[in-house]
Amino acid sequence: MKFQLLGAVDPDAAPIAIGAWCVALLFFWLWWSRLRFARLLRDVPTTPIRGVFVGLVETSGHVEHDDPLTAPLSQTPCVQYAWSVSEQWRRTQTYKDSKGKTQTRIITGSDIVASGAAEVDLRLRDETGAIIVRVNGASWTNKNTFSRTATRGDSLYHTQAPNRVVAGSTGRRTFTESSVPIGSTAWVMGNARIRNDGQALEIGSGGEEGVFMISLSGEARHSMIARGLAITGLVLGTGCALAAGMALAGLVRQLLPRFTEEQATVLTVVANGAVWIMLITVMWSFIVRNGAVRVRTRWERAASLVDVELRRRADLIPNLVAVTRASAAHEALVQRAVAELRAGAASQGIFRILAERYPTLTADASFLMLQQQLADTESRIAQARIFEIQSRERLLERLQSFPEGLIARVMGVSRPPPALAAPAQQSSSPSDRSPD
Repeated sequence: MKFQLLGAVDPDAAPIAIGAWCVALLFFWLWWSRLRFARLLRDVPTTPIRGVFVGLVETSGHVEHDDPLTAPLSQTPCVQYAWSVSEQWRRTQTYKDSKGKTQTRIITGSDIVASGAAEVDLRLRDETGAIIVRVNGASWTNKNTFSRTATRGDSLYHTQAPNRVVAGSTGRRTFTESSVPIGSTAWVMGNARIRNDGQALEIGSGGEEGVFMISLSGEARHSMIARGLAITGLVLGTGCALAAGMALAGLVRQLLPRFTEEQATVLTVVANGAVWIMLITVMWSFIVRNGAVRVRTRWERAASLVDVELRRRADLIPNLVAVTRASAAHEALVQRAVAELRAGAASQGIFRILAERYPTLTADASFLMLQQQLADTESRIAQARIFEIQSRERLLERLQSFPEGLIARVMGVSRPPPALAAPAQQSSSPSDRSPD
């Protein structure tokens, strides 16, 4: 097959080749950013609310709020809404055609005449607990709760919209609204941090990745969209890189007359394709390596959280047991002393018993508190272990896959040890430190 058409490109096509490479780099950025985001979604496991720890987290639950917003169009109780009113118009436009003659044509469109939005912090709840989400800076993916077109005779026409008329208005307005209703299931990805009161965690913006999303679509849909955009960027970028090679074929033919038109075209296309493949390969290797480092860092954090919870149990439970024992012993001593004094006074005929009344027992509250703390502590340890196991599995899966695992190991990412660190194991026996 002869490449006569492609090989005959004018030498002035060099700017076209440069432009094609600039477009290819834009598609390269699209591929890189979306692929990195898709892998981030895969690297961060979705945990129950009870298992949320400090750092980048994914969780899901039902949306709650004690005093929710009311969406203005649908009157839906919600924590976030956005609405707009667009007015359709039809206008006559005068223009000059290619021959310089004046022509007229009808154009149609719409203008937004009113809009609004609002959001409030929300509470996310699942079967394991609840957590506050500070929504400032969040990227929302909500659902449509109102969509309707009204004419001037409709009572809705003047609702939430000015009375002025857009030039060329057709008398039709479209009302749209989207919101996050109370009770809907939301997926949240953001930075978990300690609340200002220090009592619990909350999810908000910030963190090492800067990702903060509140979505009603779920993780799977966002991952699919990100991968689709990454593939689109890769395919279109490859096309632009090859097109740049075709545009340079004429210039190569002029600079190297010994090459035929077909040889010059093949040479430039192959050279540009090789540069593109090398660029993609190098960047993909760094994405793989950085992703593996991120997964290992998450596992190290999870292992340290297990160690923290075990140390908390070793420090807290023995002291609570000692306090509970002392409280029970004190009550028993008081009750015994009261009984002895009463028995002695009665035997000497000092008083007659009209009604018995013993001191109020309070040690039962101490036992209940101890039981609650034991249950809460063991639950925290269990959630920390689940988080550690999930993070370990993600890391092992990443390092055992091919070729990603090979690249990560070559670039210095090591496998985790077979068990938790020794300090955590030593902390797992609080009974050794319990008082007699």
